[in-house]
Amino acid sequence: MFIFKPFYAILLSIIYIGIIYLLVRKEKKPINYSITIFACLLQLSFLFLWIRKFIDLQTIHNKGFERFERFATFVNISYFLLFIPLLLVFAWYGLKKIGAQDQFPLLKRIFQFFYVGAIVGILILGQPIFEILYYGFAP
Repeated sequence: MFIFKPFYAILLSIIYIGIIYLLVRKEKKPINYSITIFACLLQLSFLFLWIRKFIDLQTIHNKGFERFERFATFVNISYFLLFIPLLLVFAWYGLKKIGAQDQFPLLKRIFQFFYVGAIVGILILGQPIFEILYYGFAP
């Protein structure tokens, strides 16, 4: 979907920045601003590079397989560059909320361990889903 429709990439960027802001909005202002600005810069750099690669694919008539392979590599790398910071914010926010609970300290530690495992699982299993949505189920 994203490869030919820039609206979806821009919409994903807005959702990404919104989620980051909602998670850190109650923190101290320097932390809130720095993390939100980092997310904005990350998304703007991704959109700039994506538009550059997209224009490169659209303007060159002799498209070799290596051009599409480089674009696929760009998509794979961009997934990890975009979602590792997002999942780190999720892990930080979730561990902070779980750590604030006062009952059952052993159960709290076990839940924190499984929460981090689930975040890592989402990172690993989300990569094929990101690629499928990026290419729009194309062969």
